[in-house]
Amino acid sequence: MTSREWKPGNVYGQDTEPSYSILSYTWGRYEVPDGPRLNIKGIDWQVPSINVNHFTVASLSRLLEQVMLKDKYIWIDIACIDQKREKEKMEEIGRQASIFKGARQAYIWLNKYEPETLSQHMQTLMRCGYNFAQGGVDTLQTAEEMVDSISHIIQDPWFSSLWTLQESVLQRHAILLDKRGEPVTMHGPWMGESASCELMDISGACAIARNLTDQAMRTESGADHDGSLSPQWRRIQSLRTIIDQSGLDFMLCPNPNIQYAAARFRQTLHPKDRIYAIMQVYGYRLGNSATSIRRIRHFALEHLELQFLTTLTSQSVVLSQAFQHLRVPEAGQSWCITNNVRVPKRLHNIVVHDQFLSSACTISARKKSEAYFKGTACTLRELLDFWKSRSRETLMWLEKASDAPSGLKERDAYFKNGSYMDRFFKRAKQGMMIDCSDSMSFEWPPDTVVLDDRGEPIIECRVPELTQAANTQQVMGEAIITRHSDMTPSVLYLGRTKHIESMEVALIVVREGSARSGIRMEKKGIWRRVGICFWHVEGGPLDDLAKSLQPLKGRFG
Repeated sequence: MTSREWKPGNVYGQDTEPSYSILSYTWGRYEVPDGPRLNIKGIDWQVPSINVNHFTVASLSRLLEQVMLKDKYIWIDIACIDQKREKEKMEEIGRQASIFKGARQAYIWLNKYEPETLSQHMQTLMRCGYNFAQGGVDTLQTAEEMVDSISHIIQDPWFSSLWTLQESVLQRHAILLDKRGEPVTMHGPWMGESASCELMDISGACAIARNLTDQAMRTESGADHDGSLSPQWRRIQSLRTIIDQSGLDFMLCPNPNIQYAAARFRQTLHPKDRIYAIMQVYGYRLGNSATSIRRIRHFALEHLELQFLTTLTSQSVVLSQAFQHLRVPEAGQSWCITNNVRVPKRLHNIVVHDQFLSSACTISARKKSEAYFKGTACTLRELLDFWKSRSRETLMWLEKASDAPSGLKERDAYFKNGSYMDRFFKRAKQGMMIDCSDSMSFEWPPDTVVLDDRGEPIIECRVPELTQAANTQQVMGEAIITRHSDMTPSVLYLGRTKHIESMEVALIVVREGSARSGIRMEKKGIWRRVGICFWHVEGGPLDDLAKSLQPLKGRFG
């Protein structure tokens, strides 16, 4: 095999812009100082030597020969990137998105299991997902079957690498290869016209598995007679945890914050790769991979993180805040997205570029603990009153509609520690408000100790179905107001999304060390983000709420 050097005009040897395939695999954790190496002509560096217990030179050579039966060229990092020449290496890392997206086909090498074992687990996973999508299955039993298959499949080292997480997003239709380097094939109605299994097939099955666990937890109590969770229920909860940590079911969604959050479960050798190995999910070239860098500079991880944050807020304030903290942020960093976040389901489908009709707020940062915002806001009380009035209008419309559903229930789903559960609310009074938009949601402040009826912390409250009572959001909002009664919580309006559906997005902020009421006289100060909320309305960006908005600026605390 021979490596061809790139020349201007995308010329390689005698070929201009040739078709090529690309191989995604993991090897960095398994590099050894000396040992057998892949023999590549046309390069002046040594190809890394890999621990033979991970894969052998013979198996890698055989795989490359298999792939090259369809394409004359294949891109493989150890033969295309000199790992010792830092400048050239960083240039290639900065080009990774274009390299992956330009490939005719990508392949993923899963080399942990024997082909028969991998095929068996894939067949079970796809069959269960297909049967559940068709309906009429025992959700608990089907979830049980999927637990074993998913947990075995993702134990392959490829699913634990941070670099491959980014690669999976850049080439979502990559074909899975088994230990022998041959495509993993499935047979059944769930495979459609192709027998080769793609990464998207696993992603879709994981998304179905998540829906399956949601349904099981809404219809089954899961508790034994003594009140403890049954072993079967615990296994279903473990299925959700496995899917969360893989990040695979979210590959169907364009919001890159999802992969940024999943990155905390992935491994990488170098701390700075926490940025370099995920930045191109956003389309960024940062640090030494930036095109403006002419010589290698020293970028510490904290410098790269700040560069990432400032780039994100300058390009999209709404996207920069489209997350929920899972841990109490450090002082001054309540505005910062970290790996310890989750993305609300209603915000999964917003995208990085050109996604907002309006961007009503700016955030500028000097360092992670010093960021300033400027925008418009109203009090949280005004927002709740606005929601209440809109809910009454919806209820009146619903009562008049000829196809109005009967037997409306007051139900709310709480996300808690990797599982969903239902809680029913009695009507507080006659004429309770019903909301049909399925779009109002609060982040519960992570530093607030609030427990559900199983004694576990509540992280998020959302409105899942048309049958949901809007006053449950009032309960959440009232609790936030009570929690910060001496600070008068305010709603900082961020903007309006326009991808798939239009939603207003805002932050709930409180002014630190202030007992003043209202915000109209407060032009600046130290503010702390305590949550995010979003809602859907027809018409203008804020309709009747617009008149309540007043200028607000300050520093995040």
